[in-house]
Amino acid sequence: MVDINNMSSKAAIKEQYKNTDGLKLRKSLHEKYSINKIGFQKWMFEQYPFCPRMKVLELGSGRGELWNYYFENSILCGYEMDITDGMVEYLQQKYLGNGISIKKIDILEIPYEKETFDLIIANSMLYHVRNIDLALSEVKRVLKKDGLFYCSTFGLNGMTQYLYHAFDELGIPYNHESNISFTLQNGMELLKKQFNKVERRDYEDALRIDKIEDYIEYIYSMASMQGLDRNYYNALLNYFNSKKENGYLHVPKEYGIFVAGKE
Repeated sequence: MVDINNMSSKAAIKEQYKNTDGLKLRKSLHEKYSINKIGFQKWMFEQYPFCPRMKVLELGSGRGELWNYYFENSILCGYEMDITDGMVEYLQQKYLGNGISIKKIDILEIPYEKETFDLIIANSMLYHVRNIDLALSEVKRVLKKDGLFYCSTFGLNGMTQYLYHAFDELGIPYNHESNISFTLQNGMELLKKQFNKVERRDYEDALRIDKIEDYIEYIYSMASMQGLDRNYYNALLNYFNSKKENGYLHVPKEYGIFVAGKE
């Protein structure tokens, strides 16, 4: 059975991020088929108020796409102490000699003094965290008084809901009880427990897919889909092909970013 609560399962996340292959596959689907050609990564990058000599912490930096430029005093970090070895090794090789520090840390116990960072970034990773309240309190602790916290995530009315509707129609069993820790729907409430000022910014987009095989491989690469039997592959292929209109499958997306500050 598919368990959507797997998104915060340590074993599932370790499997999903054991190397860069799955992450590259998932990002390539969005790059290839997204209607909004700005791109979510570029859009997010344009939101950040970078300044010279700013001290920056990124939690869960993936393949490091945001960091094509060198930022003095920047630190790229994995967010769980013992499950991001593959990503950390990849980034250490990618940024060797660029003056960027890449470390493996735990967001539940960030190893820095209070009020250390001007800017903290957490892109598409907080929904993997088991204790979201503790994680956000740690972010608040190491953020400067006038600093800002940028955290992107997805909404429950986009790709996830579209996929589970397909499961319902095909009779594929999955755990209907969702306790995904951080989404566009609950992010504001969670952040307001720790931060005095919180703003939500939405990124308008959708997928327009002609090669359904790419979409299905994306589905099987997700942490929340680790229990999805490969025997359902052909059923999913036929189902999504039948949903095409004028040669394309249209998949809704719901993504955005929260900006939080202490003041």
